[in-house]
Order: sequence, then structure tokens, then C-alpha cells
Amino acid sequence: MKFRSTLICFLAISMALWGMAFGADKIIYSQNFDGLDDGAMDGQDGWVAAMGQATTTVQSNVALSGKAMMVEAFQEVSIIWPEPVESGTCYLSIFFNKEDADAGNTLHIYMGKGVQAWAAGTVIRIGSQSGGAIDDIGVHNGDPVEPVAKYVPQQWHHIREVIDVDNLTFTVYLDGKDVGKFDFRNPAAHDAIEWLFIGFDGGAEVLGYYDAIEFGLGKGEQAFQRATPVESAGKLGITWGTVKAGY
Repeated sequence: MKFRSTLICFLAISMALWGMAFGADKIIYSQNFDGLDDGAMDGQDGWVAAMGQATTTVQSNVALSGKAMMVEAFQEVSIIWPEPVESGTCYLSIFFNKEDADAGNTLHIYMGKGVQAWAAGTVIRIGSQSGGAIDDIGVHNGDPVEPVAKYVPQQWHHIREVIDVDNLTFTVYLDGKDVGKFDFRNPAAHDAIEWLFIGFDGGAEVLGYYDAIEFGLGKGEQAFQRATPVESAGKLGITWGTVKAGY
């Protein structure tokens, strides 16, 4: 009995140390849209139309596998996380597919605290409002917006944000590559992460898609693999080997 108790204690300590060593995540929210109904996102799984805009929609057969969220002109939605993060490290993992590099449209990924607004804490813009060319991804941590990477239209890309809430900074990874560490855009108003706000308020016709959203505590280093466990061929525009090596 003593040996059994010692063994259980040893295993518990080993598992705890393993988690510490490899940065085990606590997933707060995960959604790949496959279980949602086609049509309006508003009212599904806590999502609501944002900033007075129309709702985005759930669409079949456009995703990494199954369904995805489709964004058309003047459509935006938001979600309040089940557990807001006021300290420590959290992450967002999200896939996007921009329909084209058009001068009149942009996809965005905003997170912040309290009132949902474009002037958020963490701000990523994909397209014309990136601060660079229309095929750039930009980070807005003040003025002007800083372009940090390129995207390829009609291909799936993966963004992971690792957010240090204590220091009000966030590191952005695109397809596994670290593209920079940035300050919160409005730290006085947004010193916690309570919500996600995606879509756009302009453009024309279909702007693009989001899929496989995951938010949690930790750095999310395994979020990509959780979203694409065996989806190797034909799912991402970039090669699987290149992406996997970046994680």
C-alpha cells in the first residue's frame, strides 16, 4: 500500500512537471463551426452581430474540413470569452482565408476589455488597412499600422497570438513563424482580454473566412495540431512540412 501511494504521488508530480515543461494549455473556448447550423452566426454558441453590423454566416464546404465562418461586406460578429483573462499569459489560435487582395476590403482580428470597439487591445488587420500593401497583414499597436507579413489570397493561413496580459504585449505567429512582439494598442482601456471581434465593416461581396478558433491559457503551441490532427494534404496553401516545422 505504501509503495502504491508513493507511485501515485510520483506520477502526479511527474505529470505536473511535464505540464510545466511543455506549457500545457487550458482551453477556454474552441469552435470549428462544424456543429453549427448553416446561416446566421448571430445567436449561435454565444456569437452576436457586432457594432451595429450584419452578422457573418456559417457556410459548408469552404473550410479546413467541414464548415467555416464566412464574412461578406459589412458583417462583423463578436464573442465574450467564458473566462476573461486579467493576468498571466493567454493565446488565440485562428485560421483565415482571404478571398482576394482587393483594395477595398480587410479582415480583422481584435481582442480587448469591456466595451467592444475597433480601438481594441490586440489589433490585427489583413488586407488594405494593414499599413502596407493589399496583400499584407498588419498589427496596429499605435499609429501608424505596421505591416509584418504577407498572405496569399484563397489560401488558408494560421495566426497564433500569445498575449502577456501583465505586460500588455502580444507576440504574433503566422503559419508558425514569429513575426514580432507588439504592445497593446490601447492599454489604458484594454488591460485584459474579455472578447474577440472579427469580420469587417466595409468592402464588397465575400471577403473571406475564419475557422478553427481556439482561445485559452498558456501559449497555445499545440493549437495548430489540435485543429488539424491528420489534415495533411490539400488543406493549407503552404506545405504541411513547413507549417509543422514552425511549431
